[in-house]
Amino acid sequence: FIQDKLKIKFLFFMKLNFGIFQKSNCFIRKRAKSLSFKKNYVGSFRMSNKPYFDVVVIGGGHAGIESALASAKRGASTLLITLNLDKIGWQPCNPSIGGPAKSTLVHEIDALGGSMGKIADRTFLHRRILNKSKGPAVWALRVQTDKKEYSEESKKILDNYPNLTIQEGMVSDILIDKNFKLNGIKTYFGGIISCKAAIVTTGTFLGGTIWIGSKKISAGRAGEMASIGLTQTFRDFDFKTSRLKTGTPPRIDSRLINLEKIEKQKSDETENWFSFDRIEWNSRKVMDCFLTHTTSETFALIRKNLHLSPKYGGFMKSTGPRYCPSIEDKIVRFFDKKEHQIFLEPEGRILNEIYVQGISTGLPENLQAEIIKTIPGLENSKMVRPAYSVDYDYIFASQLDKNLMSKVEGLFFAGQICGTTGYEEAGAQGILAGLNASLFCEEKNMICLSREGSFIGNLIDDLCTKQLKEPYRVLTSRSEFRLLLRGDNADFRLTPLGRKYGLIHDRKWIKFKDKIEKIENESRRLNKTFIKVNSKILKILESEIRNIVKKESSLAKLIGRPNFDYFQLSNLELQNTSLNHEEIQRLEIEIKYLNYIERQELQIKNVDRIMNTKIKKNMNFMKISQLSKEGREKLTKRRPIDLREASKIGGISASDIQTLFLFARQ
Repeated sequence: FIQDKLKIKFLFFMKLNFGIFQKSNCFIRKRAKSLSFKKNYVGSFRMSNKPYFDVVVIGGGHAGIESALASAKRGASTLLITLNLDKIGWQPCNPSIGGPAKSTLVHEIDALGGSMGKIADRTFLHRRILNKSKGPAVWALRVQTDKKEYSEESKKILDNYPNLTIQEGMVSDILIDKNFKLNGIKTYFGGIISCKAAIVTTGTFLGGTIWIGSKKISAGRAGEMASIGLTQTFRDFDFKTSRLKTGTPPRIDSRLINLEKIEKQKSDETENWFSFDRIEWNSRKVMDCFLTHTTSETFALIRKNLHLSPKYGGFMKSTGPRYCPSIEDKIVRFFDKKEHQIFLEPEGRILNEIYVQGISTGLPENLQAEIIKTIPGLENSKMVRPAYSVDYDYIFASQLDKNLMSKVEGLFFAGQICGTTGYEEAGAQGILAGLNASLFCEEKNMICLSREGSFIGNLIDDLCTKQLKEPYRVLTSRSEFRLLLRGDNADFRLTPLGRKYGLIHDRKWIKFKDKIEKIENESRRLNKTFIKVNSKILKILESEIRNIVKKESSLAKLIGRPNFDYFQLSNLELQNTSLNHEEIQRLEIEIKYLNYIERQELQIKNVDRIMNTKIKKNMNFMKISQLSKEGREKLTKRRPIDLREASKIGGISASDIQTLFLFARQ
């Protein structure tokens, strides 16, 4: 009796002070064994009567949107929880989508069934094809969007999507069981939601701090609070974290710009679209953008006050993006340049705010106003929103596998928290994370996109294999197979995959198959239709190509000439009028660059053959000194059966794969 009484008192004491309940049906926050803690036990929570979702997406930015939609589309009950429901899909920096390499990501997101391209097509203000004078590998569609419309359209899509719930709140903790497997999340104010999988897409909000000069404030972006708590959780899980920086320029009143002093940039007359779904191709009234430049007065003012900026004043230590530098960085790094271009871009159809692209800065507010007035056309301008720098916590993505799941089973990461910069990079990671989170819930094999098969795969391969110390931006030059990984053929490469995993609906799939059939039929016609030397249309043809045709030639061979294109077939009455501009462009590229395309396809076949190389079951990775230390440890733990499986492990670099290949052949 005395023993039972003492036992009851002990259990009551433990329950009162430590919240211990029965092990079954509970959450336990497990600490990483390799760390030393003041407390080795935080607490546990009874699971009965708690809300449940298959997948919880933490964050409502561009990664969060694509994650939530991909998960819900596959039938997983999905919750998107974000700090501010009114700022879903917000564009705190430039309200634009696309650009070099980024546009290919948007096309690929759309090809997989994502939403970014559709929303951009519905809300654009201005659009242009960049690098048109160069080859098709670097062509890039870039659109300026209406930032309010973009956000409203994003929220409307999420609000009305089956299997998807959106909720306002701050997630401050990740809850796992004793096997290091995710069980749920906890909000800052004590809400507990159980789930099988969670995707962290916190953007710049995790521990975010805004800097203007030496002044700072806790915020994820202007006017919005930072997210706190999760960084410590990740460190408790033994994730390696650090901080990165980004920034945004000031906004000015459009009504006070002297348009006579600046150059107008009009939209392209030819309509180009991100989405492959023609139902989204709806024309809208466009707006002009403008071009101006810095002056020697601008340079002098900035140089004189460099010590007042967060970076050069030593107030902020985080690393900023190399390929989107602040105006201070431009002045310091490119000191020999006499001027830098400044693009003036509208933020909305009914807004009087102009985004001043090219002068991202963290200098004090009064200096920003002075700098703006040194720029031609802006002498009488009024700053309506100051520029600022923001630094935030991120995790090293080399700790993730290429399916974007971490060592905590069911915990995925996507977007800027993985060390990237840009809406497009975030959305690309988001759609893969959402797809894999839903597959994880179904206990099915998750997928990895190959480096040679997509720019999304290229992006994730770089993130998971390289120790990045600055915000990562996708670039055309980062891909060895960029001629094959174009925007125009993204649907040919990825739509069948999206269909296989339930992301492409029936109507879009039928349209896609019709498109393939049309292009293949036209390709056969062009290769089988010949113009003979004694043909009546020969003289017309020679005047078109300004050259003498000495032997019969197929239409495909004619289009392959540098001074002839598909549209000139109309003069010969040999065109196919059923093809649209997009389909003709795809045909032309495949014909004109056939030799280069075939060469890259051969390279991919060789890579594919190498990836099928088997790894011996008894291979002792720890004794292969040529492998990186991280590679040796992860290969020993995971024991991949071939190089393809090894390449999917986060932290396994290209040089590790080359070393494994040499040892596997011995």
